[in-house]
Amino acid sequence: MRMPHESAPNLQTGDLAPNCVLPDGSRLFEWRGRPVILAFAPEEWDPTRAHQSEIFARLSREFGSGATFVDTATDEWHALNCRGALAAQFGVAGQRALFLLDERGVVRWKTVVAPGQDLRAGQVLAALEALHSPPATAGGVSALGGGLSRRTFVTATLAAAALLLLPGCSTESTTKEANSAADPMGPASSADTIPVVLTINGKTHRLQLDPRVALLDALRENLHLTGTKKGCDHGQCGACTVHLDGQSALSCLTLAVMSQGKEITTIEGLSTGETLHPMQAAFLKHDAFQCGYCTPGQIMAATALLQDKNVRAGSAVEIREAMSGNLCRCGAYPNIIAAIQEVQRA
Repeated sequence: MRMPHESAPNLQTGDLAPNCVLPDGSRLFEWRGRPVILAFAPEEWDPTRAHQSEIFARLSREFGSGATFVDTATDEWHALNCRGALAAQFGVAGQRALFLLDERGVVRWKTVVAPGQDLRAGQVLAALEALHSPPATAGGVSALGGGLSRRTFVTATLAAAALLLLPGCSTESTTKEANSAADPMGPASSADTIPVVLTINGKTHRLQLDPRVALLDALRENLHLTGTKKGCDHGQCGACTVHLDGQSALSCLTLAVMSQGKEITTIEGLSTGETLHPMQAAFLKHDAFQCGYCTPGQIMAATALLQDKNVRAGSAVEIREAMSGNLCRCGAYPNIIAAIQEVQRA
């Protein structure tokens, strides 16, 4: 564990936070024994008062922590002025920032949002994923990676939800220059977005999207359905395969706006509760994957293949030809074909 120095206030992950005085008069060390969120913003910001139930629900589904999220964390939340002396102590003067301190006062997660920075929900979830580890160990003790307790991780999900509501932060850069560099086609202002209604896995989702957004990005970035993978992003690998009205489709080449009125099924909607789809069970039985990155797309393409009465796929050669659009760089093709044939016979 690194100790912070007054001459080098830019705290990093793993540093012990300084025993500073908080606006309520308490000292930071008095909060030992519980995780603490320190949020720096240029204006009043109290996300605990905002309606976040949808964000909490998404985070809960994403990580399956089993925690009950509530809209209050007054004993763990400290909103601070980013222009004050305390922000300078933490090395984030004038910047929007969020720190998560564990029960020992160690910085476990730090996010700084600089002016003009493009912040997406997917980035927040990726940061949380780095903190996430397998659930309970033997004896029912919940231990998360690197000594991170379940309580600290649950607090991190609260921090993530709060970060998405940070004043001045949006999924687009705040300057024309930043937008032009990121997108040569030009920035999309709120006036350029349109309402899009998608029916995904039997549920209706109402979104406000740029007409140019691909279905793949809408699934991953807006709805956090990350089972659909982004591989080549050019329609060549099949990792992003979903079903549109029961037919196999490449979501990276399909505009979200064009998917309205269609029944969209992703890998998350293939099973029934805890019961796996026969194709999912067959892939497990036959070890039809190695790294697993292409597996959701392989399974979606395989299920659509067997549902399509117009495609002949009786022999291994025919299945191989029909599945040629889905690449497996680990080379698990024989096992994939065996899994498909088993479901076909059943």
